[in-house]
Amino acid sequence: MTDRRLALVAPLVSGERALEDVRAIAQHHRIQASPGYSNAAAWLAGALRDAGLEPEIERVPGDGRTALAGCVMPLGWSCARAHAALHGASGGEAVSNFEAEPLSIVQRSVSAAGRWPVVALADGTRAEHYDGIDVRGKVVLTDGAVMRVHQLAVQERGAVGLISDGRRLVPPARTRETDRDSLAYTSFWWGESAPSGWGVVLTPNGGERLRARLAAGESVELEVSFDCTFAPIDIELVSATIPGTLPGEVLVTAHLCHPKPGANDNGSGVAAALESARVLASLAREGRLPAERRTLRWLWMPEFSGTHAWLAVRPDIASSTVAALNLDMVGEDQAKCGSKQQVERAPHFAASFFEELIVRLRAEAWDSDAPLAQEEVRYGGGSDHAVWLDPAVGVPASLIIQWPDRVYHSNYDTPECCDPRSLAHAARIACAAALTVAATEPEDVRVLASEIEARSRRQLRRALDAPEPLRAARAARLAGQVALASLDRLALGLPASHPLRAAVARAVVVAADGMEGHFDSEMVPLLPVELVPAAARRGRVPVRLLRVPVQPMRSNQDGWLALSAGARERFTAIESEGGGYLAFEVAWFAANGERGIAEIAELVRDEGHAMDEDVLEEWFGLVVDMGVARWRE
Repeated sequence: MTDRRLALVAPLVSGERALEDVRAIAQHHRIQASPGYSNAAAWLAGALRDAGLEPEIERVPGDGRTALAGCVMPLGWSCARAHAALHGASGGEAVSNFEAEPLSIVQRSVSAAGRWPVVALADGTRAEHYDGIDVRGKVVLTDGAVMRVHQLAVQERGAVGLISDGRRLVPPARTRETDRDSLAYTSFWWGESAPSGWGVVLTPNGGERLRARLAAGESVELEVSFDCTFAPIDIELVSATIPGTLPGEVLVTAHLCHPKPGANDNGSGVAAALESARVLASLAREGRLPAERRTLRWLWMPEFSGTHAWLAVRPDIASSTVAALNLDMVGEDQAKCGSKQQVERAPHFAASFFEELIVRLRAEAWDSDAPLAQEEVRYGGGSDHAVWLDPAVGVPASLIIQWPDRVYHSNYDTPECCDPRSLAHAARIACAAALTVAATEPEDVRVLASEIEARSRRQLRRALDAPEPLRAARAARLAGQVALASLDRLALGLPASHPLRAAVARAVVVAADGMEGHFDSEMVPLLPVELVPAAARRGRVPVRLLRVPVQPMRSNQDGWLALSAGARERFTAIESEGGGYLAFEVAWFAANGERGIAEIAELVRDEGHAMDEDVLEEWFGLVVDMGVARWRE
């Protein structure tokens, strides 16, 4: 290892120790706002104390009403008992037992008791799926999204409950034929709505057998006995620091939530972050860390809601956080899970130096002769780094993840699917990245600037072979410019006389000259001319009133219920038809209060998503109606 920070931490990082932590975490059913999550937080606090760190615990109300940074905190839920059985021509057959298999019910179900006939739906997420099918007073079997089916089948058509046999396919790691006896993590997300539904989860094979019985004309009934409770509960946000002498903090974060066993997702991220904290705390006690450094912080919380809450209860934290690394699903045994280790890039207009640092470190940090499947991917969101790198928050942030994952969101996600080498690799990267940003030296800045310039040149050359060279080149050029500008973050809070400020200024000038010179001399002669720049077409200008992303689970977004039922339907339809949720998240990031709809749409298209400007304007109009944005006068 040529990186001196990696060389410092590598002998101390233990993948086996991290795997033991995964095993401990996997004992807890860590649904957000539940006793199991609180028990896991207590275990984590104890592990931090054992490592010589003093945990800081912020508690936020899990009451289904309090909105923090736009996210409604989930109402506390617990399940004392939940059993279900199918009754048909051959008698009774137990199909759900929460105590033995927590994923055998839909999480956040309400209490229920009774016996009802079962009817099958192909999907159940569209009104036409109910044509000719009477679901009133029945349990519906569906492989569709349970919140949507609950709305259409239970709330609007009088069904009593759900049986879900659907799951997310992630080919090639998980196809329809993969692990057909696994149970999928399936959950209701009530947000501000009163909890009102329950459901049973079947394996794909179990659902197929039940569908065949119903198709053959057999009368089948489902008998359930659910004892579930909803009540306000405190949600713990657990953090720990190694204080520094310089202003600002460097963050390593991992979400603590998810159902039992939840080993890779996300016991592995929790454990790798904990291992990095152990190692750096040990070095700090021995006086082996640089004396002049920023504070090192670790944060564990519920995914999304916990990060929104953290930014709300500590409103100045983003402005003082220099960079953030998100560890999510980092522990996979790649042969068992069919995964690759990915570093995810921010949208091109939110690029940063931090991505280059992580890419370099992960290449050097692998210390095994066994091959490591790895790649860099464009922005995909879906985890807490999305909150930090949102330009309105403005923290350079990166995600390390193993994806796709065969056992994702299933009861097969056990510690046996983890690899201590993967865990150690992630922990080493976290240690070295945190140290580099906490104690940056002038040579680090020069190297990072050089790496940004080199990547920009590579991306510009590749743009010439892209289907739309001008668009690809424009994205590559802007990414390089924004990433270079982000180097100034490394001097955050430092006095003008500090040597790092001069180093940043010199490195940016040199790299920018090289990048722009390459663009002008090598690219411009080969690129078509943009006839009408988006800035000239401009259009209406949306102004965000919410500093963080709109919640991916829309029902958890503050203001969602302010929309009429028809508006909510239209919002969902726009996203499903107009490029998907991710395209609109990128558009939200691009809305800086100055760009018009045309400019925002162009940035989204430059990122690689389809986007119609009229549809985008309609989407922002609904966001305005939700109360989290306004139109500029």
